[in-house]
Amino acid sequence: MPGPDFSAATVALLAKRAGQTCSNPVCRRSTSGPHSDDAKSVVLGEAAHMRGARPSAARFDPEMSDAERAEPSNGIWLCNVCAKLIDSDPAKFPVDLLRGWKSQHESWIGAGGPGGRSASREITVTNGGLGSLIRNEGEGTAVEVQGAPGQTGERINVVGRGVGEIVTNTGPGIGKIIRTVNAASGSESRVIVNQPVPCAFGQMGAAIILVCSSCGRQFNASKTVQGFAGDRVPQVQVRCPTCGHPAWI
Repeated sequence: MPGPDFSAATVALLAKRAGQTCSNPVCRRSTSGPHSDDAKSVVLGEAAHMRGARPSAARFDPEMSDAERAEPSNGIWLCNVCAKLIDSDPAKFPVDLLRGWKSQHESWIGAGGPGGRSASREITVTNGGLGSLIRNEGEGTAVEVQGAPGQTGERINVVGRGVGEIVTNTGPGIGKIIRTVNAASGSESRVIVNQPVPCAFGQMGAAIILVCSSCGRQFNASKTVQGFAGDRVPQVQVRCPTCGHPAWI
């Protein structure tokens, strides 16, 4: 009977569906290239099992049959570095996360992949953390994004848990401005929810009036969160423009 290993046809299928690039959204390394011999190529990719092939393997599921373990649906195409990484720490890289990677990657390949629509600024957060924090406390603009014709200005991705970007403004200036000329889009926020989370959204903003607990002065503050998946809406610290005392919004 066939064993749990992928057949040559399945390996080739997974590589083609992934566009010969690593499915880890923070890697996306090309997994094939030229060899010094014109008749050969270098392959740096692997068809990795999401649920392990054998009892000693990462994420092994005893309820599965060998035939199910060898199905393309149980495989994900990765570079050899990421393939070793996911098996070295299976608690950090559970099956649901890998399924999310595969789904997101195949959608990315379907939209053009490496040769598709690029972004002048891209932030990706995978399974925790904050990608970018922008604070503006005075005049002027903290960050300016320029999108070229046919290009996306910025793209913010959150996979699993995390915060893509938080922008705060407490001064007369602008936290972030996006300028585009015939661009595909100004800003894109993508959230891939592959685990239970109480709260997830692409973008939210709030503008409030705060009263400083130190000097008693009122001041305006705004917060924009782009790309979030987690337990509760993230808070960030701002400072009173008059005395510098901190406050949370």
